[in-house]
Amino acid sequence: MSEQQVSHLQEFRSKLEGGMRAEIAKALPHGLDVDRFIRTVITVVQLKEDLLYADRRSLFASCMKAAQDGLLPDGREAVLNIYNTKQKEKRGNREVEVWVPTVQYLPMVRGLIKVMRNSGEVASIDAAAVYDRDLFRFKRGDDPRIEHEPYLGDDDPGPVIASYVIVKLTNGEVHREVMPRRDIEKTREASKSGTGASSPWTKWYDQMSIKAVIKRAAKLLPNSSEALDRAIANDNEASGYVFESREEERVEPSALPDQSDAQATPAAEQQQQASPALVDDRAGQDARRPSRLAGLMRSKVAEQVQQNSNGEAPPWENAA
Repeated sequence: MSEQQVSHLQEFRSKLEGGMRAEIAKALPHGLDVDRFIRTVITVVQLKEDLLYADRRSLFASCMKAAQDGLLPDGREAVLNIYNTKQKEKRGNREVEVWVPTVQYLPMVRGLIKVMRNSGEVASIDAAAVYDRDLFRFKRGDDPRIEHEPYLGDDDPGPVIASYVIVKLTNGEVHREVMPRRDIEKTREASKSGTGASSPWTKWYDQMSIKAVIKRAAKLLPNSSEALDRAIANDNEASGYVFESREEERVEPSALPDQSDAQATPAAEQQQQASPALVDDRAGQDARRPSRLAGLMRSKVAEQVQQNSNGEAPPWENAA
């Protein structure tokens, strides 16, 4: 790590552990230690150094959203992605467009399951993707049931044909939801980042299909929690879905540190001097650039986070 990178990391760490610590602690739900959350964020930034050179305000805002959802941005419960976002700003008497790397917070499947379990109404959750060579049967009516025997052969099981979730509530009720491929495709098509080489739908279609059916099932729960509604709204926003949803809790500007003294990239400094309009170009960007080994990076982040947890069993180990 260069001296410049060390300087940016030290500055970021000082703001997290200083002025933002109280705000993060206030946003975190009961049971998630603020020091553990901050250690996780710092570890992620150390392993994914591009985050230090992205728009600093978007990085802090993404951390606050993760804290509000009670999810660690460790690549398993949630992830911090970077997209180049086109911004319009005035320079003198003319308006120009600049590209600024912007951080985007995205809940993962395990994160949504964690939020559902933490609601106190869910006893267990079983969610999976169904492949073409699996044995699968879904029956509705007076005696609804789902039977799934995954194909365990050595060759490819074929494409995903459906996804499902079984939610058992603490009051004994059981909710089942199945999404066939046609409905999964409608969800993908509604996302602005549904195509492209770096799209999560391209790299992890099975996981995205599971996330889609979990979010559909959440609408049928008798008392959907505010935390679950907020996590789903954050996921829809990050994925670029054009859905109507209730007004979500937003990060107040006062919760973010003053950036007047931040050491930022030239593009980020330009962004701070104006209030630019954002143009979402993630779909086109994904189509133009190859994958940056994001899957490998998430694995490295998760391993490092486990080493920093002081022997404490991480919450995702018990996730479905």
